[in-house]
Amino acid sequence: MVGIVIATHGTLADGLMDAVNLIIGEQEDVFTLGLKHGDDISEFGEHLVAGIEKVDHGEGVIVFTDLFGASPYNQAAMAKRKLDGIPYQLITGVNLPMLIQAFNDRILGLGLDEMKASSFKAGTDGVVDFFAKFANKQ
Repeated sequence: MVGIVIATHGTLADGLMDAVNLIIGEQEDVFTLGLKHGDDISEFGEHLVAGIEKVDHGEGVIVFTDLFGASPYNQAAMAKRKLDGIPYQLITGVNLPMLIQAFNDRILGLGLDEMKASSFKAGTDGVVDFFAKFANKQ
């Protein structure tokens, strides 16, 4: 089973997992981590690496972060150097459709690379401008 890690600012990661659990049920092999004001960024990185190692059971880990170039993303990118032998993918811009897709794919037994591709697509497709989409449907 592919492990899933969500690393964000504040309590966003926990909130996203709360919504996932409400929609598709309790999930296992998931680790959430939130960067709070005043946290030591090096310790955050250490916790992130430990979380990745915790949820890896040989099939790899996909890490979702909230903002490209921000601290959770940077720590996740740097963690790759410390994760010798763990297949690892990183997607930033996490949203609920993306996570639902990842967990559904995992339930179906898809591999790490397939999960990454379909999660990325679901996350992108999940952003919809209502008025633009339905403006010509009269």
